[in-house]
Amino acid sequence: MITSSGLTVLLGTGKAATPYTIGTTIPLSGLGCPITADVNGDGIPDLLEGANSLGGVGVFLGTGNGTFSQASVIPFSPAANIVVGDFNHDGKLDVATSSNQLALGNGDGTFQAPVPILANPPTAFDFIAAGDVNNDGCADLLAASTGAYAYVLLNNRQGGFTVSTISNVATAPTAVALADLNGDGNLDAVVTSSNPDAIVYLGNGTGTFTLSQNNIPFPFVDQLPTQIGDINGDGIPDLLLPADGSIGIALGTGKGTFYPPFVVGAGAGVGQVFLQNLHGQSATAGVPDLVAPDSGGGVTVLLNLTK
Repeated sequence: MITSSGLTVLLGTGKAATPYTIGTTIPLSGLGCPITADVNGDGIPDLLEGANSLGGVGVFLGTGNGTFSQASVIPFSPAANIVVGDFNHDGKLDVATSSNQLALGNGDGTFQAPVPILANPPTAFDFIAAGDVNNDGCADLLAASTGAYAYVLLNNRQGGFTVSTISNVATAPTAVALADLNGDGNLDAVVTSSNPDAIVYLGNGTGTFTLSQNNIPFPFVDQLPTQIGDINGDGIPDLLLPADGSIGIALGTGKGTFYPPFVVGAGAGVGQVFLQNLHGQSATAGVPDLVAPDSGGGVTVLLNLTK
């Protein structure tokens, strides 16, 4: 959780009444959104966090007890969104950013000097997502550019990427997410638009996408990127649409389309929503609780009561 003191780790208790205890705080300022990944291959989640006070993205290795030690700083733009993937197919996680930079991992929590993802990008990117969209074993990228297009960056397995666009993006894509929405084994894409709505594209496993559904509405303006997760335990991905103190939930049909969303309340200025089992339910139950940090420094926990 981002606080005025830095990045605070909340430790789960498994109890509905008090789902978290406050753990350690990493003192940082000017923070972006953190992500977790096992960058040194020890089976313990690590943290990557952009911070102005670091002058880039800090890599903090997890110890397994809820504490972290700083391993390195990647000189990326702290405000850029970051993703991880094995982009050079060496078995080590690398880091890419929406600022058109890629840092190859050394496998120990340190990274090589960043290089451009594209020598001549078609435009500035606002958001990127990583995944193998053409099933060749290498991580690819999808990028969104407000006022332009959503782009597919296919890994050419030679240290570079080839660029194409996703057609039929109606207006101003602001973010993109990847998941297999129809169970065919291929990654599909959900583009967040500034309308605000979400647009679904089905992937065919070759790196191209076709429109499946558009105009899935967010509950309000000031939307955040669409998130994907199974909310009702039916094994089908659903959409989370956070915006302005509320979260829209659009349940999936399993065919790459979604039912009209219903809305649940969250704190003012809701941030990125986390899906976690917090009240003692089995990890295999598939009914995660929702954790929504807000702009007031608080966290709203919504317990999943799906039967």
